[in-house]
Amino acid sequence: SASASASASASGTALNAFDPSTIATAIHDAPALLDASIAAAQTSASSAFDSASTAFLLSHGHHEVVYDESNPLEVLTHSSTLWSVGVMLSIVSLLVAWEESVKTVRETLPSALMSVVDSMLGEMGGLGFIGLFLSTFVTGGALGGVVGDLSERFLGEEDILLETFEFLHTAFFEVGIGFFLVWGVTVSAVLYRIKKLSEISELALDTDGDGEVSLEEMADALKVQCMVVDQDGNGVIDDEEIDSALRNSKRSTVFDEMRMGDNERGAEALVVRERLIGTQRLPDNFKVEFYFEKIFAHNLEEIVELSPLTWLPLIPLLSLGDTVDLSHDVISAASANAASSSGWFLTTPWFFGPALAIQIVGLGWGLFNFWKMTAIKNMLLPTLVRDGNAAGPARLLPPRVENDYLRGEFDSSPPIVSQIESFFAKKDAKNDHEGLFGAAGGSGPSMYRESIKLHSWLCVAQIVFYGGQIVVRDAWAIFFDSSTIGNPPYAVPEAAVFALLVAVSAAQLWLVPTTFLNYCFATSIETMTKDWAVRKAKRESRALEEEMMEPTTIQRERATKREADQGVFF
Repeated sequence: SASASASASASGTALNAFDPSTIATAIHDAPALLDASIAAAQTSASSAFDSASTAFLLSHGHHEVVYDESNPLEVLTHSSTLWSVGVMLSIVSLLVAWEESVKTVRETLPSALMSVVDSMLGEMGGLGFIGLFLSTFVTGGALGGVVGDLSERFLGEEDILLETFEFLHTAFFEVGIGFFLVWGVTVSAVLYRIKKLSEISELALDTDGDGEVSLEEMADALKVQCMVVDQDGNGVIDDEEIDSALRNSKRSTVFDEMRMGDNERGAEALVVRERLIGTQRLPDNFKVEFYFEKIFAHNLEEIVELSPLTWLPLIPLLSLGDTVDLSHDVISAASANAASSSGWFLTTPWFFGPALAIQIVGLGWGLFNFWKMTAIKNMLLPTLVRDGNAAGPARLLPPRVENDYLRGEFDSSPPIVSQIESFFAKKDAKNDHEGLFGAAGGSGPSMYRESIKLHSWLCVAQIVFYGGQIVVRDAWAIFFDSSTIGNPPYAVPEAAVFALLVAVSAAQLWLVPTTFLNYCFATSIETMTKDWAVRKAKRESRALEEEMMEPTTIQRERATKREADQGVFF
């Protein structure tokens, strides 16, 4: 009977499943059951994610965080999901900020400088691709096992080569970004100078407010030398008087160049404008700032292009530093035991000796670039003097390069430098202008553009390596983890010495914008005047003049021109 009862109960349940009221109740409760299932699944997934994250952190040496699980705020702030979302939002925000910055730069810069920005972005994209390739195929990809086996076989540990790859790529990327930042500052300086040229010519130098900057006003701005030019007083300056005046005129020094302000540089550009208008037969409305804008952009575009060979000078510097680290079982300053190398960079002769030598050579290199470009520019600038006394008329004399005696006396290639220039020179000097570059000859302009580029590259590399790999590491160890310092007595002196080397490199970079500007002067006036830049500057000068004129004036001029073309005269 018990069996029959159980059978009847099961039969009754089965029959009830098809009962209309039961079906209606199930349909009514289905949405609520579905929502509850989804919520349960989400809770389970979140708990699983948090558990997995916690397990991952614990497996990597992190301790479990204790917090009040009854406090919703603490639960939220200790959730790995929240922090993952926060990190992703931060990355997206950085991408948005980057895109907006590039957009702003494109809208702000003159069109002539856009090619410079494109070159910088292209080079940065190349560095990013290298990082992607290494992370995909080397450090975490198919080649990771091969690299690990090689590292274990020859260096004793599997991770040494992999971490070295990451360190060197990071160092290359930091040097590249630092280089572009330096030349970004140079672009800003150039842009500032371009804007100041127009402002200075219209406001600061035009003391009488007549809308034109006279030679006398330029002479006042430059504080030029007073000397007797018209020796016989007949009002006519002959060749002998010009020759005598050029010989006796004062020559500016590198210290004068360092102290030169915006007004003086603006007056220099206007002196060049007077010379260009006379030699190139340009209209009076010619804007010299448009001309130099084209010249600056052209040279900047060449400088910011990095060939693969540009990275070769980094190899000795990084290799020596990496060897010091590896000899103390350290990969880089980012390693957990990085302080084990602190103090040893200063006391390792085969590292500190070359580092000091590179710094001395770099300092001399930068100063020589600055001196040579300044000296050549001064030989090419027209010579402005006051005839007689401070109230006498201003005389614009030819450049010193046109004087045989001064040109023969000029030498921009000391013996040691002359040998280096002769080794790299590929073209002989074809004229007196190229002769000013000394043994570099016709290769001088391209050679010294590369010289300025490589010197700034070397300075950035030293700042990034000495600052990031030595000074910061030592400072952190000294103040926060002194017990792990590998060579304690020399940690503080090491930090101070390499901080000084970083400061010296930064000081050299301070000269780079002025050196570059002088280079642009030295390679774009007199016989090296760029016709393509002159033509573009003439068109832009004319367009600007038309914008400033009233529409009726422009229409009247165009109508008169049409009538003249049709043979109708009034």
